[in-house]
Amino acid sequence: MLIMLLTVAILLSLVKRHYMKKIVLLLAILLVGLNGFSQEKAPVDSAKTEKHKQVQNHAAWACPACYKITKEGGTCPDDKTAKIQLGTYYCQHCVKATGDKPGTCPTCKGATTQMTRKLCKEHTSNVKKTA
Repeated sequence: MLIMLLTVAILLSLVKRHYMKKIVLLLAILLVGLNGFSQEKAPVDSAKTEKHKQVQNHAAWACPACYKITKEGGTCPDDKTAKIQLGTYYCQHCVKATGDKPGTCPTCKGATTQMTRKLCKEHTSNVKKTA
């Protein structure tokens, strides 16, 4: 930008008076045009986009006790436990949903786990193996 301003100053000192207005106007248009196109988009944070790709289907619900996945919320008819939306973090000790971010349970201070299809599949396959 500084080099462009120095170039403009040198050109203005060399040019005759009757061309001065036209050159100043053209250079002003050029500078505004170049400045408008010089801005680049902010780089995309790949960690955030990967996190968004992992978001579960929020139309699906799972029981934290038996890990059955259904399309309806409410309580599980088998365990009478409140279902949790997939993608939501919950406490495995209290079996209560805590939110959209990992952390600790406000009730028992235990670590929270994200309810995912993979987690449900792992738990249901372990039950089938032991039975």
